[in-house]
Amino acid sequence: MKPTIMGRGVLLALLSGAALNANAYNMSVYDVKPDIDWNEIPVIEKTMFFPGLITYDWINSPAHKGTERADFDTKTCTSCHSGEERGLGEQLIKHDRLDKMAGKAGSIDVDFQFANDDEHLYVKATWETQMPYPARIHDTLLFENGKWTIIGGDRGKNPYTPIYEDRFSIMIDDGSVDEFAQQGCWMSCHRGMRDIGQATMRDVQALEVIGMDGLNQKDIRKYLPDTRTERYGESWDKVKTREEIDQLKQDGKFVDLMQWRSTRSAPTGSADDGYVLEYRLNDAGKTVFTWNFDKKTGLPKFMYDKSVTGFYALNPEDLTDLSKNIALIEGVNTMPYDASKIEEGQMLQGRLNRAAEGSAGANNEIHSEWNDGKYTVIFKRKLDTGFPEDDKIMEVGGTYDFNIAIHDGQTTTRYHYVTFPFTVGIGDDAKGDVVSQTLK
Repeated sequence: MKPTIMGRGVLLALLSGAALNANAYNMSVYDVKPDIDWNEIPVIEKTMFFPGLITYDWINSPAHKGTERADFDTKTCTSCHSGEERGLGEQLIKHDRLDKMAGKAGSIDVDFQFANDDEHLYVKATWETQMPYPARIHDTLLFENGKWTIIGGDRGKNPYTPIYEDRFSIMIDDGSVDEFAQQGCWMSCHRGMRDIGQATMRDVQALEVIGMDGLNQKDIRKYLPDTRTERYGESWDKVKTREEIDQLKQDGKFVDLMQWRSTRSAPTGSADDGYVLEYRLNDAGKTVFTWNFDKKTGLPKFMYDKSVTGFYALNPEDLTDLSKNIALIEGVNTMPYDASKIEEGQMLQGRLNRAAEGSAGANNEIHSEWNDGKYTVIFKRKLDTGFPEDDKIMEVGGTYDFNIAIHDGQTTTRYHYVTFPFTVGIGDDAKGDVVSQTLK
């Protein structure tokens, strides 16, 4: 019996709150879970909070009373605000323009564990998600009225029936980036970025390094103040020359950024490997995901290989059926798109997971699962990735600056939760706000 064809409104309603058919789901199709007895590793509880519209520009302006302190330049955010995370989150939520995200919590509690061996750092995080199911779809292709349409979007664009992924991100520095130890991820957050006093596409395209004749970007994303000719104030359009920025990169004055994505990386046991300098950029090589949609033809590139999955495309009820793995992975469960095998109302993933290569593929042993409303993500990261031009190289005994963010509840851009910056010492004898335990 064929499934009932649903209109877009009914489909989105199903996605927003339908009961799941199971209570657990391995986010990866591969077995990459490290063999660690986590009961032997200390649990570090952190409250992560919504940062609102707080930017690097604001933190370093007279509007921030902390700047009146004589020792402001050396104080960390944590030294002034430790223990205030929950209150700050509630205050910032209350005074933000969050009409499209009614009910969003001001903070979340996360359990962290840090371990290491001679070659790797392990970071485990567990938190309760604000949605009734794991976010397994992102840009979704719907076949309706004889044509393919991209549906969904994050909660900011589609507040009642979002279709978007969740994320867990780690920023790392080795002491090379001035002020990162004090101000952490706020160093990368500025006026002009998406959803924060947004710069226009026309103005961004006109920029020499960022725009049409450079990176060819159409918006402003994360960047570090060292890449601008004016460090403070609204500086998104005051970009240094390509030569100056290349020298900063060569000098290691970038921040490592790794992003686990519940849809675009989790299925292959991976995480994005990137960095922040003049923009938020990918490491060199082949990335962990790409589009599964040809915008010229308006058609998908791939569909599911039925001999592997048991289906060619998804029906609405499949999206909340955790007994089905619905990731679309290049060369694993794909076949070229064949229109004759698609029925009205069916769907395909709009993004294609794939095996990454080069520096961009350094994070390829990331375990993640969803169990009874909670995510668990375990990063296994080589201390020395072999790519010092893109990554921060670490070693046992060293101390490194960290900042962690979680996008939960199918959100994007600034609508995440963050920690204050903290230091991680690697190995039992290292120094840091957090010290990883050496595995025996």
